[in-house]
Amino acid sequence: MAAKNYPVPTENHGMTYVFVYATLFFVNALVLYFAHLWFPTQVVMGTVSLSQLWATILVSSKLALIGILTMPFFTAWEIKRKEILTPLHWLAGYLLINVTSIWLLSRFSEVYGLGITSWVVALSLGFVLNLVQGFAMMGFNVSPNK
Repeated sequence: MAAKNYPVPTENHGMTYVFVYATLFFVNALVLYFAHLWFPTQVVMGTVSLSQLWATILVSSKLALIGILTMPFFTAWEIKRKEILTPLHWLAGYLLINVTSIWLLSRFSEVYGLGITSWVVALSLGFVLNLVQGFAMMGFNVSPNK
């Protein structure tokens, strides 16, 4: 048996990211499903070869992945500015990220199966995603200002 040369970790920050990804995925899927259900002429999920379910899974997973991958940039911004970001900063940043991500994913609608009618729909969907994600993420307290 190998000798212990380091202390046993007391926290597992990697698992936090797994739970955050799962939460973001679930929240994104729910919002996209209801957006398509309530506004089928503005938000289209699926293509001729991609079902609505798979399109929802693909887009939700990409949005969750983008959300997870941008978290370290917020920390880098805090370090650079030497101040802790407030929840309002996080919400404003993720609003920009969500709107941009939805618009970009809809540009590749043949691959991901997300179609939107205009940038106003991307803005509205990004705003709703931002609110729901914000409420869901409050339980994790993933911002470094714990």
